[in-house]
Amino acid sequence: MDTFPYSTLLRSLDGQADDLTRLLINWADVNTGSHNTNGLTTFLKLLRKAFMGLPGKVETISLPAQTILRQEGKVHFPLGKALSIRKLIKAPVRILLTIHYDTVYAADHSFQKCEEIDRNTLKGPGVADAKGGLLVLLEVLKLFEASPWSGRICWEALIIPDEEVGSVGSAPIILEAAKRNDLALVFEPALPDGSLVGSRKGSEVYSAIIKGRAAHAGRNPDHGRNAIHAMANFIVQMGDAFAPHPGIMLNVGETLGGGAVNVVPDMAYFRFNIRTSCPDDQVLVNMVLGNLSNNLNQIDGLNIEINRDSSRPPKVIDRKTQDLLNHFASCGEHIGIRLKWGHSGGASDANIIASAGVPAVDGLGVRGGGLHSPEEYVLKDSILERIKLTALFLMKMAREDIEPPVSHQ
Repeated sequence: MDTFPYSTLLRSLDGQADDLTRLLINWADVNTGSHNTNGLTTFLKLLRKAFMGLPGKVETISLPAQTILRQEGKVHFPLGKALSIRKLIKAPVRILLTIHYDTVYAADHSFQKCEEIDRNTLKGPGVADAKGGLLVLLEVLKLFEASPWSGRICWEALIIPDEEVGSVGSAPIILEAAKRNDLALVFEPALPDGSLVGSRKGSEVYSAIIKGRAAHAGRNPDHGRNAIHAMANFIVQMGDAFAPHPGIMLNVGETLGGGAVNVVPDMAYFRFNIRTSCPDDQVLVNMVLGNLSNNLNQIDGLNIEINRDSSRPPKVIDRKTQDLLNHFASCGEHIGIRLKWGHSGGASDANIIASAGVPAVDGLGVRGGGLHSPEEYVLKDSILERIKLTALFLMKMAREDIEPPVSHQ
């Protein structure tokens, strides 16, 4: 006799592995680079069709353009639309489920199509990050809605098109959605060993322009102000200021400037990423950038302008999140996996959700690897595993085997 009340529903998935893999291939073969608005629009139609059978109000949400400071000034990049599906019922628990559908692979990238490497390995753009997680989210909701406890959870699915560029347009709607829910489930890929993501570094991306003064490099160099030298000093001073703080990581990823070598360059441009481990780190970062900018701007003939292109604060494990992770570990035991959690240096939308004081469990997507590279892959057996894991969690919470954290106002 089967004494585990969820077994029949979980077993109903077992014959669907091939169909789900085919759907994932169809999704991954549509390019959804963050700035490929045509591809994002095409994929959004597929998403609406896929979620059509679920109960809830379906809404597409337009996002403001991404603004980046470039050499020529501020440049605006259009973004795709977010998709929201809200099950609007009165229920004891309210849960946000979220993931993105954009990828890092632009429309002209060489990595465009899926390839089955072996019986359990599918290589393709976004199969792990995060169309595999998107597939898990969809099937979790289907399975949960087929359960006898579906009326006890009010859920909201939010699928965004700009996570890979820092969720610059989506951040306000993510915060708004987080605040009206008790907890959030984020379907980013699992860590390499299958672990959930407990904590994440914060990540901020900056662009900066230093303007100097041109002059003849041989005849009157003292009349010039070398913007490239100023940029180099600024970068070195940042590194020196952050070096005593191991929780802060600095990476300068792009530098431009100058021209003919007999001209003192009057412009330098650079973009950099700073990752932080705790809120105090961010306070220090703001202070350092402010002081260095003020010092440079006091030099005759030099001026710096810094633009923060994207910002996601650090995500730490609080008590409510720890409790949820423990519950997921228990669910993992029921389906035969030993589930752990760890830290990631990468940021996700869980960072934004946590900043609202809402506990978020992250890394609920598929197992795979090669993220952000032409070797990205998903382990196909993880698709059913991760669907069962989160569906079981929802059913146990709806059945009151798990007590939810109450976070909404």
